[in-house]
Amino acid sequence: MTSKKHPRLLLPLIAVLAGTLVACAVGLRQGWGTSLGTEAVVLAWASGLYFWGGSDSDTGSVIGQRADERQRLVWLRAARLSLTVTIAALVSSCLIAAAANYAIWPFEVLLAIISIAYLIGLRAYGVDPDDVKVGKYSFLGFREDPLPDEPLARHSQDDPVDLA
Repeated sequence: MTSKKHPRLLLPLIAVLAGTLVACAVGLRQGWGTSLGTEAVVLAWASGLYFWGGSDSDTGSVIGQRADERQRLVWLRAARLSLTVTIAALVSSCLIAAAANYAIWPFEVLLAIISIAYLIGLRAYGVDPDDVKVGKYSFLGFREDPLPDEPLARHSQDDPVDLA
């Protein structure tokens, strides 16, 4: 476990960095006046994240990087849902672009990046292959009714039975 001096600042800092990149892109395309408006929205969002991360709620504890196991599981499920929606949107966009006779390679590149990142994540954080064989995990995560760790013992007639 890594210790962070100011864990509550992590998500707002990421929001400011990503939002500043978006504001620069907007400035290059639409002018720097529009870029300043975009940056103001980004800074308002980041300050909201900072104050929300300090609140005493489930969402605040996840944003503030002080979540327990249950809240981390909720965060993982939300991340899985957002990934699923992103992939569905990319596939739909690729199909629409192909039907409209536009280039589809940008969508294919994004899908390739997501797929490679998923495979790297499986390799880095994956489960034990033996656990998958016995059925502890389903395709999308943990099963609702995990199987027991040891299979039920089956006795043949040749095995001695201890009646003590």
